Amino acid sequence: MKCLGALLLACLLMVCAGAAQAGTLVVLQHQPGDITRPWTWAKIIEQLPAVSAAGYTAILLSPHQHACGGQFSLGYDPEDFRSFDSAHGTQAQLAALIRKAHARRIQVYADMVMNHMCTNNFRYPRFGPGDFHHAGKITDWNDAWQLENGALIGLDDLAQESPYVRGELWNYLVKTNNMGFDGYRWDAAKHVPRWYWRDHVLNNVKRWGKYSFGEVYISDIGILQSYTATGMAVTDYALYFKMRDAFQLNGDMRQLDGAGLAGIDGPNALTFVQNHDVGPPVNKLLAYAFISAYPGYPTFFDVDLRDAVLNNLVWIQNNLAVGPYVNRYKDQNTIVFTRGASLLAGINQSGTATRPRVQTGWRNTELHDYTGHVANRRTDDGGWIDLEIPAQSYVMMAPLR
Repeated sequence: MKCLGALLLACLLMVCAGAAQAGTLVVLQHQPGDITRPWTWAKIIEQLPAVSAAGYTAILLSPHQHACGGQFSLGYDPEDFRSFDSAHGTQAQLAALIRKAHARRIQVYADMVMNHMCTNNFRYPRFGPGDFHHAGKITDWNDAWQLENGALIGLDDLAQESPYVRGELWNYLVKTNNMGFDGYRWDAAKHVPRWYWRDHVLNNVKRWGKYSFGEVYISDIGILQSYTATGMAVTDYALYFKMRDAFQLNGDMRQLDGAGLAGIDGPNALTFVQNHDVGPPVNKLLAYAFISAYPGYPTFFDVDLRDAVLNNLVWIQNNLAVGPYVNRYKDQNTIVFTRGASLLAGINQSGTATRPRVQTGWRNTELHDYTGHVANRRTDDGGWIDLEIPAQSYVMMAPLR
């Protein structure tokens, strides 16, 4: 269910990329239903009308540099940072994709692999053994030194303390930026020293006015904040693990109240239900409903661009999910919250309908469920409403527009 002004509003949501993002991000890596077929630049160009119609405001592409893995590589094994001809297509096709996406007011993010190259090689165009760490594979994931100097699953770990290495990575970043990308994902960010991100990358990215977020695969909010302090947003694994536990049989929805980095710092939290490293919770759709209404910058991963239910959630996030988060009700199976004066969201994962009575910020106001799951309801003079949330479902209510 979409309002007629959805496309226009989505365009207005394309905020300056150097600040907190609004809107929704879609990740296009594997073509739907086939994990052996990476999205190609040509295929994504074909799908841009569907991306736009779905309401996504940004696309995250797979790494675009030449990789060791051949035609099936997603690009996380860089071989040559100078070459932008990859399994996904040619540099010219990539430039055309970015240009055509911008014509539809869709931002495009690059996935930047700056921690490592391939496995047990140490010799590449412009790199030799002296440009890498030789500490062996990471064996202790709680050892900060190993995380930054060890070989992630055996991948040759670049030595960012080397001025030469920094210079080559800088050239890679500048060439990428000159392609017209609007933002960046920093792959394996916690395996690269924070000083490198802060002093040699993020100051320049901010100067360019680009949004960026780091993949920080850890649930510790304090550690996540140590990376946001460098100037990047981060993947909210703290929220992901809470959702994985909550959205399942006998899960406890109460743990989602104010959960994750998004609960305390939404502008710096990239929220997600799944990615290429971790799978979705059992109740996947309810998790997508949650991040579509909750603070943070929500990401949809390898989804069907014509899925009307997900696209409705994209519209809700783009148009209604703004303002401070306030919890209104919670029990083991249900959570209800408001976002400012814009949205009342309720999610119920029990096998029967639930009817919590909750207070809102609207007095004597008719609220419409923008999912179409329940009929309109009116708040009383005190702002209270007798909400109804169907079994294994959700409602997204707001005044009629």
